[in-house]
Amino acid sequence: MIFIGISLLWIGCLLSYLSSNKQKLNKKNIKKLPAWSLFAMCLLLATYCFTYRYGLVVAALNSVLLVMTMWLLLVIVASHINHKLMLVGTLGISLFSGVILLGIR
Repeated sequence: MIFIGISLLWIGCLLSYLSSNKQKLNKKNIKKLPAWSLFAMCLLLATYCFTYRYGLVVAALNSVLLVMTMWLLLVIVASHINHKLMLVGTLGISLFSGVILLGIR
């Protein structure tokens, strides 16, 4: 379930990043309302997925921490990898899944 939560968070963060007019991954940005609505839904579903392993407060804090880290990584990576959305998407899911899965017993 943690892998699903990480994937949902990364997709949500990627969608919110792609709605910005300053993003460099897509030639055309997507509409803000659907992107941020999907981000909020992904955040809630990811927090729900994390509650299978952790308590509700820890799952919510974990989700917020991961979102802040993912947005930071998105800004840094997207500035160096122009117009390669698939590469950035797979990089984020694999990196964060590996980090989280290393810490689980």
